[in-house]
Amino acid sequence: MDGEVGRLSFTTYRVESEEGQTLYNSANEWFSPLPGKAWYKTRGFKELAFVHGSMAESYRKTSQLINRVRHQPGATPSRTLQEQTEAEGVKIAAVVEEKVAQILRRHQFTAQVAPGDEAARYGPEEKRLANPGVVTAAIARCAKGDRELATLIAANVVGYEMTEVTVAISIDDVGVKRQKERRQRSEGDEVAEAAPEEGVEHRGVSQNTAEPKYVHNTIAPIEQGGRSYILNGSSVVQVLRLIVAFLLHNRLTDFGLIFFVDGLKTLHASLIKGFSYFRWVQLILDWYHLEEKCAQQLSLALAGKEKRNQALEEVLRLLWLGLVPQTIAYLRQLDPSWVKSQEALEQMIKYLERNQGYLPAYAVRKELGLRNSSNRGEKCNDLLVSGRQKHNGMSWSKSGSVALACLTATVENGEDQRWVKTGKIAFKLAA
Repeated sequence: MDGEVGRLSFTTYRVESEEGQTLYNSANEWFSPLPGKAWYKTRGFKELAFVHGSMAESYRKTSQLINRVRHQPGATPSRTLQEQTEAEGVKIAAVVEEKVAQILRRHQFTAQVAPGDEAARYGPEEKRLANPGVVTAAIARCAKGDRELATLIAANVVGYEMTEVTVAISIDDVGVKRQKERRQRSEGDEVAEAAPEEGVEHRGVSQNTAEPKYVHNTIAPIEQGGRSYILNGSSVVQVLRLIVAFLLHNRLTDFGLIFFVDGLKTLHASLIKGFSYFRWVQLILDWYHLEEKCAQQLSLALAGKEKRNQALEEVLRLLWLGLVPQTIAYLRQLDPSWVKSQEALEQMIKYLERNQGYLPAYAVRKELGLRNSSNRGEKCNDLLVSGRQKHNGMSWSKSGSVALACLTATVENGEDQRWVKTGKIAFKLAA
C-alpha cells in the first residue's frame, strides 16, 4: 500500500475447507483486486501526490519530492505517478458522467439533452430586469447630460439583468501542445515512438502535419449568488451537457441564464439551440474580445497606423456606449482613401450586424456593477489548465490533459476531501 509515510505491506490470511476450498480470504474481503503490480493508495498519499504534487509541479519533481519525504528513493517513478494521476482524473470524470446521466434520466431528459416533454419550458415567466429608475440614472451618467445620446443608449436591445435571479456562465476553450505520437527518421521513414514524458522537451522531432498541434479543454465556471462551480470537459458539446445537468441538480432552472462568450459563431449557435427550452437566455460578447477583434479587423481594412488608430478610437467609443447601428454607419461613411481592403471592412460590419443582439451598452453595465467580460472563464483556464500545462517543453495526450484538468477542478470546487474519503462528487454550488 502506498501511503504518505511510505510503502506498507500487510500479511493476508486465507481459510480453507478440508477439501481445499477457500472459505475466506482477507485480501479479497478487505481490498478490491488491482491489476498487475498496482499499489493501493491511502487518502494521505492521494493528497500528497495529487493535490499537493501533480497539480502544482511536473510529475518528475513531484516524484522526487514524494520519494524524498518517504525516504524511499525510486519507489514511485515519475511515469508511475503520471499514470496514477491520470487514472485518478479518469475516475473523477467517470463518476461525474454517471451522476450527470442519472440527473438527466431523473428529470426525463432525452439523450440529446432536451426535456422529454417538448412543451416544457424553464426559466422565469418574465424577465426580471434591473430597476428602470436605476438604469435610467446610469444611462444619464454615461451620456453626461446629453439627452439625445441618452435616448440612443437606451435603445440598445440588451437588457440589464438582476443578478439575484440569473446564473452567470462563462465558456471558453484552452489549448495546450499536443504530445507527438510519431517521429520521422532523417531518411524520412516514419517510426513509432513511445509517448514522451510530460515536462520533457522534444528536440529534433519533426511535426507530423496529420496530427492536431493542440489538445483542447473546455472550461465553464457557473456563478449564482456568490457561489460558484467549475465544469470542464474535452469539448463544448460535453460541457453543455454538464451545464444542463448542473442547473437541474442545483434547482437553477427557474433562473435566467447569462452566457459570457467570445465571437465564435458555432458556440453562439450551440448555446441558442441547446438552451432553446429556457425562456430567458442572454449572450454577452466579452468586451476585451470585441476590442481585440475591432483592432485586428481595422488593421486589415484601413491604410496606415494613424488612420487605423483614429477609426478604432471612435469605433470603441461608440461600442462602449452600445451604439451598434451608429458604429456601422460610421464605418460605412469612412473616407474611401482610408480603406485599403473593402472586403475586410465589410467583414467587420457583418460581424457587428451578426452580433448586435449580444452587444450591450458596456458603459451602463459598468455603472450598474454588472459584468462585461468572460475574464472569470479565462482565470479558470489558468487555474485548471494553463498554469500547470503550458510550461516550456511540455506536451500532453488528450486523455492526460483532460484527466489532470478534472483532478484540478475537483480541488478548485472544494470536492477533494469528499472525493478521497468517499469517491463521490457533490456537484453542488459552493461558497
